[in-house]
Amino acid sequence: MKEPLHVLIVDEDRELCCALSDIIARGGYRVECLSGRDHPYQAIREMAPDVVILDISMPEAKGMETLRRLDTLRGLRKIPVIVTSRQAELEYELLDAFDFLPKPVEEQRLLEDLSLLASGSRSGAPASSPLLTSAERSLFEDFLVVHSGLHFDQRNSKILERGLVRRMRAVHIDNFRDYFVYLEKYQESRQELKKLLGLLTVGETYFFRYLPHYEALIASVLPEFIERNRHARSLRIWSAGCSSGEEPYSIAMVLLEHFPQLADWDVHILATDINKRALRQAREGVYRPRALRVTESRYRDKYFRDLGGAFAIDRRVKEMVDFSFLNLQTGVFPSEVNDTAAVDILLCRNVMIYFRLPTIKHIVEKFSQCLRPGGYLFLGHAETLAYISDRFQRVQNAGGFYYRLKTGEASQKLSPPGMSMPAIAPVLSKGAPEAPPAPLPLSEPRPIPPEPAPAKPDLQSIYQKAVQAFNRDDFKTASRNYDEILRHDPLHVDAMVGKGFILANQGLYDEAVEFFDRAVAVDDLRPEAYYLRGLIFEMAEDYSGAVSEYRKALLLDMEFVMPHYSLSKIFWRQGRIRDARRELNNTRLLLEQTADEEIIPFSSGLTRAVFLEVCLEDAARLESI
Repeated sequence: MKEPLHVLIVDEDRELCCALSDIIARGGYRVECLSGRDHPYQAIREMAPDVVILDISMPEAKGMETLRRLDTLRGLRKIPVIVTSRQAELEYELLDAFDFLPKPVEEQRLLEDLSLLASGSRSGAPASSPLLTSAERSLFEDFLVVHSGLHFDQRNSKILERGLVRRMRAVHIDNFRDYFVYLEKYQESRQELKKLLGLLTVGETYFFRYLPHYEALIASVLPEFIERNRHARSLRIWSAGCSSGEEPYSIAMVLLEHFPQLADWDVHILATDINKRALRQAREGVYRPRALRVTESRYRDKYFRDLGGAFAIDRRVKEMVDFSFLNLQTGVFPSEVNDTAAVDILLCRNVMIYFRLPTIKHIVEKFSQCLRPGGYLFLGHAETLAYISDRFQRVQNAGGFYYRLKTGEASQKLSPPGMSMPAIAPVLSKGAPEAPPAPLPLSEPRPIPPEPAPAKPDLQSIYQKAVQAFNRDDFKTASRNYDEILRHDPLHVDAMVGKGFILANQGLYDEAVEFFDRAVAVDDLRPEAYYLRGLIFEMAEDYSGAVSEYRKALLLDMEFVMPHYSLSKIFWRQGRIRDARRELNNTRLLLEQTADEEIIPFSSGLTRAVFLEVCLEDAARLESI
């Protein structure tokens, strides 16, 4: 006969023991009590309970320390721990506990916990990380996409695996299949999905991350809204995916420091996230020095309190931000109920890179409904709306870019690879005649020693900056850098090609062809040049000429991604579905051999991961034909 579950209650003043002992005994379990006033670890070892019920009184830290030690000490970490506390918000902080029961303890929930542990395996949590099979990984990946929008693949599979194993250890399940059943069953009733997400979505962030966005807010975006909303005297800002609060607090500091005229306005900063543990940290507003590593001293001195080893955000800043839970995949927005409607400025930075393409499109469409006409959307510097949405206009300012919701009815058609760009100053022709020599003076002036020749700039460094700017669609900076290179080295083929792409996308085809001609005159084996020529033909709807040039590019470099993809799109337009599928498959195979975060050249800044999703969506549409 199986022995009854042995339950050990650990609390400081035996209040919990008195309240729960009879309930547990009536449930048919053996119960003992232990004072937690002293370190109880040796006593727990000797008593060898099947489960520990641990009371944590805050701000007293002894209970927290006991929980941490139970999870780390060999021989004790296999014992499941049920935590009780009057601090209900600790539920999403203590993710290594089997369950969290706010006080006063609900009898039914406690007995349900004990029943689960009694009916389950006594072997406990996995002693070491079990092997996650591809079939099991697919189960969790599909579940998380549907219920949270989060997308896990080879790039972030280790994050998924570590989070799963940690929760399995907490709930005392030793294999992935059983944990998946548990997750499905208790995703809502025990908030198991939110607890798992708390281990999967913690991202490193810091104050004033990506400074060009804050410079743009100060220089143009916020002044525009101050003028635009001067009669309503209101401003609505939403930080979606706010993590531990550094982003919305940075915005609040910008408003306080640079826009004192907003003091009597109705200013609301909403900050949402899917990770309740991160939201709790955000509400507390206490940060390690590393989070302030790029924060200017004027902000640090004025809006933080030094705690000695940590920094607390000033009360004035905290009061400007409202934090709340919101799942971008399943949550309701826009909505006046949760303040996600009629937003002026929406920031969702470094969040959508973890979503699949259909989810990204769905969220961006909803964002467009949340924003007021002419509202602004800020994404991460590695994120783009190319191939995602045509409801926004890209804005370049202060060294960064962001998006403005279009106000007109008509939306521009999505352009082929290489988006439309602002006008760029023309480059001087290579064959421009030299100015005639100046006439000799009537009398010889006193000789002046020649000035030392200026040091030749590092053209390779300038070129790398141009490429980086081009890849993030900062074409103004890229063009300026290409021009500088060509002034010093008129035969620089890569600069000629880059400049040609910029001119082609402006519709200046004749000028772009001139740069193509100049490039192949120097090096007629440069595949990027023929891709440029093919793109010019394609933009002029000369598909026969485009196919010919794209094939030339591939003869020189079969691993050049964009000619394959461009060919697939042309064949698709021509109804050559079999050829389109072949070239799309070639594109996908090449992308699968590329690093996840790498930006694909001449793709309008798409990373390999997002580009793969584009290909998968195209493939699905082709299969339906």
